[in-house]
Amino acid sequence: MNPIIISILTFNKLQYTQRCLDSLFKTPRYPDYKIVVSDNGSTDGTQEYLKTLSNIQFVDNKENLGFSKAHNKIMNMYPENDVVLMNNDIEVPFAWLSTISHCIMKRSLGAASPAIQTKAGLDVGAVLNEKAIGRSLIDSNLQPDWITGSCLYITRDTINKIGLLDESYNFYYEDVDYCFKMKKAGIRFECIKEVVIVHHDSVSSTPAIKKQMMEDSRLKFAKKWGYSV
Repeated sequence: MNPIIISILTFNKLQYTQRCLDSLFKTPRYPDYKIVVSDNGSTDGTQEYLKTLSNIQFVDNKENLGFSKAHNKIMNMYPENDVVLMNNDIEVPFAWLSTISHCIMKRSLGAASPAIQTKAGLDVGAVLNEKAIGRSLIDSNLQPDWITGSCLYITRDTINKIGLLDESYNFYYEDVDYCFKMKKAGIRFECIKEVVIVHHDSVSSTPAIKKQMMEDSRLKFAKKWGYSV
């Protein structure tokens, strides 16, 4: 069986990357996995740190490719492997990968994400309103419209059926778009509540920048999928 590729994007915020990798290094080797860290032009010592690690593969993008292009680059590098898309501000529990992998096989899923611990409870996905604005499902049993791309396991069968991430999105709504593509193709996805991660959330951008990027992506998504703006 081919190893699962854990594709991590970095752009500065070295301290979060270190915490993310420290948690990953404790992950049991079954199922087998390979950590690939793809850097989008960090200037804070992140690249120098990553080059000292022998248990990851480092990919230097030379510039900020954004979310979709950088992850697609890794998925193309490993055309026969399942892939976990992961932000560098994630911390995972010990047996996270084996649990998600088992649930995907047992439940015949094409993709899955863990739950995220928040102050309000467990974030288990989100739903969209008529303007394509998302609302998190907290401690809910409802089927989400999408699951988070901050830690998203995608099977190779799914990638083969519907392709890669839409590179017209720079940041935000790429995961929403991909989940809608899965639904259109009849591919099931779930939030695996048995696995709970820590997500420090958007540490690589300021609130103002995040708001503008998210609005630009919302408008793009709404136009593509027929939502009102």
